[in-house]
Amino acid sequence: MGIVNTNLADGVFEIELNRPDRINAFNRELGSEMYKVVLEAKENPEVRAVLLYGKGRGFCSGGDLKDFGVDTNDPVAVKEFMQDGQRAILWLYQMEKPVIAAVHGAAAGAGCNLAFACDIIIAEENAVFSETFSKVGALPDLGGLYFLPQKVGMHIASELIFTGKKITAKEALDYRLINRVVKNGQAVEEARDLAVELAAGPTKVLGMAKKLMHQAPYSSLEELLEKEAMGQAIIFQSKDFKEGRQAFNEKRQPRFEGK
Repeated sequence: MGIVNTNLADGVFEIELNRPDRINAFNRELGSEMYKVVLEAKENPEVRAVLLYGKGRGFCSGGDLKDFGVDTNDPVAVKEFMQDGQRAILWLYQMEKPVIAAVHGAAAGAGCNLAFACDIIIAEENAVFSETFSKVGALPDLGGLYFLPQKVGMHIASELIFTGKKITAKEALDYRLINRVVKNGQAVEEARDLAVELAAGPTKVLGMAKKLMHQAPYSSLEELLEKEAMGQAIIFQSKDFKEGRQAFNEKRQPRFEGK
């Protein structure tokens, strides 16, 4: 068992944060391991969906303020430490595969933004989300300044970031920050079921749809329509489209391979 545990089954690559004594707080070692396993998930063709969750009392309590594992008085060391976590965030966000977070307990600071980098978030009733950086005089990191304004608009994002207020899973759902709230103890199970379902789907299509949705806010309609046409021209050559079309005509369930 390592500081980050992984498992691959049914096309689903599970990533478990494993620092339960520190509520899975980020330090240098965790950040370094995270970017390695996320890169593995991104590059492995057998991985068709990703499931991310934390072990113990919570999802991730943010940065380990007791011991980051680096000399915080050394700006170069701090930047290098940050870049490990940033690569993990970037690859989670950019990989052309569905990524699901199962959140329970604290998702604070960097942990909050780690969840927001995922495509779908399933949270337990006891989950608490908070951009706690202002409480300790730190700048929001791991993409929070990017994700929050996109998800809730500038005014609400400013309030959440400036105040560091905690919001419950129900409030996060009302803000449309997450997808669903489930009973305590059920998030991983429900997220795993969804991940298995998505992994059995036409994941090449899902990945391209994810990529284009990320580009949509920065594209004109004309630009996005052109990208759609190019994407569809590629997808029509895929094994999954040919299988899906044949299955439709034969009135049976398609058997997708993600190819």
